[in-house]
Amino acid sequence: MTAMLLTVFGGLAIFIFGMKTMSDGLQRVAGERMRGILRLFSANRLVAILSGTAVTAVIQSSSASTVMVIGFVNAGLLNLLQATGIIFGANIGTTVTAQLVAFDVSWIVMPAIIIGLLASFAPRPSISGWGETIIGLGFLFLGMEFMSDELKQLAGHPEFMRAFQLFDCSPVNGSLPVGALFGAIGVGLVATLIIQSSSACSGVVIALGASGLIDIYTAVALVLGSNIGTTVTAQLAAIPANRVAKQAALAHTLFNFIGVTLICLSFWLLPSWGDCPAFFHLVDCISGSGDLPRRIANAHTLFNVATTLVLTPFIPLLARTCETLIPAGRGKVRFVKLEPHLLDTPEIALFQSVSALRKMLKKAWRMVDCALVSCAGDAPKKQRRLKQLAAQEEQVDAFQHDITSYLSQLMCRPLTPAQAAKIPKLIHCTNDAERIGDHTANICKLAAGVAATEAGLSESATAEFRELHSQLGEQAAVTLEILETGSSPELGQRAVELENSIRRHCDECEKNSMKRHGAKTCTPQTGLLFIELISEIGIISRHLANIAERAGDCRGETGRAEENA
Repeated sequence: MTAMLLTVFGGLAIFIFGMKTMSDGLQRVAGERMRGILRLFSANRLVAILSGTAVTAVIQSSSASTVMVIGFVNAGLLNLLQATGIIFGANIGTTVTAQLVAFDVSWIVMPAIIIGLLASFAPRPSISGWGETIIGLGFLFLGMEFMSDELKQLAGHPEFMRAFQLFDCSPVNGSLPVGALFGAIGVGLVATLIIQSSSACSGVVIALGASGLIDIYTAVALVLGSNIGTTVTAQLAAIPANRVAKQAALAHTLFNFIGVTLICLSFWLLPSWGDCPAFFHLVDCISGSGDLPRRIANAHTLFNVATTLVLTPFIPLLARTCETLIPAGRGKVRFVKLEPHLLDTPEIALFQSVSALRKMLKKAWRMVDCALVSCAGDAPKKQRRLKQLAAQEEQVDAFQHDITSYLSQLMCRPLTPAQAAKIPKLIHCTNDAERIGDHTANICKLAAGVAATEAGLSESATAEFRELHSQLGEQAAVTLEILETGSSPELGQRAVELENSIRRHCDECEKNSMKRHGAKTCTPQTGLLFIELISEIGIISRHLANIAERAGDCRGETGRAEENA
């Protein structure tokens, strides 16, 4: 029996490996389309449910898709109502695996593995992605075959059968025994906690059914338990997240718990035309002459579809309930742009990196703008902010560290060539933004030097400086707009024109400073400080030009898709 059990667990391992490989392949093929699905999230609750169904059908795990949704909520990309609708759909999408493994297609195992292996060597990512999907499908069915064959032999051992009879949920006087029902639900819950996948647990239940170890009643109870167990992963993911993300995880748990409760109550609802619960009559009607694995898969789908249909009108009420159970408190909700769970969705993670870069550049420019204002002795309010520049410099440095670390983690994920090419550009942009902040200290020292002179800057020098400051401010605004909306021919052209204009103006200012020095209208010390100030502006302009040139390609369509979401 030990050898048989090892084969069963080996088959389970092959099954889970196949499911993961198939999921990875599908994500490589459809990953770019994920952002298109995101556009639909904000439309209405029906579209949100359909989006959740589609995403989970690709990922092949409601736990994984729900964790992704928690990441979206924590990053501020989704609100609670949208997340709740997607979670409803995720419960339907996760039934796809059960429907697949219910087919008896053992003949396809070896051809799928061979064809998938050959296709996975293709140089084109789309073809190799399909190859990975096909080989994963082959391993998935191979693992099911191993489990089913060995479990059929184990079914002949009396002691093994007695273990399953402890939770036999066959109807007694037309209704399911309460103790056995909740015992089987508990077994399904614990099994899902161990396997960390309700789809894999459903596959095991179908294999047990195919071997004759359990009947449809016990199988349904195990599946109900797996639907509760799968919510724990989202709860764990939400522990470090913000309040709204915790509410979304709670919505997932409440939805599954309420659904299981409603279905369990129906087990004691006997129709007038039969002697078993109404739910199982519906399963028989849907399945027709289908075998037990097909009936288990259909019961799983029926449970999730029926629960979704019943609870969809109550999505706002469920959201308010979650907000009541996890109240707002006094603090403002803080969204995490560089959300770790989004690393498994590289396109979205890249968009979040660009958003964080924009916030970093905005803060760095405010520092520089404040320092430049102090050079001309303007805006006392901004001058008072000079005392805060040291703390702001630390914040900019922290941004650089966080973004670089986040992108380094993203590099370890499976990426398309286009996604991988964006990461070095974003790291360069982050370094440019950090250097812009560094120049604040230099400008402040020069401003202090100008203030220490008796005459200060001449009127002509002050006018030139203010003109350069104005142009640099416009260049910073254009660069921030490129980071926000993506590059366009007009914005790109304007960024180049501003850089060229600032460079020419810097050259002219240096020449005019030399003329003023020759005409003795300014002191040598003031003239030198002015030239150094102009040089600082030129360097900052070059850093802004670097960001504008690289960042437009990094944001691209991703940003526009997210803005529509």
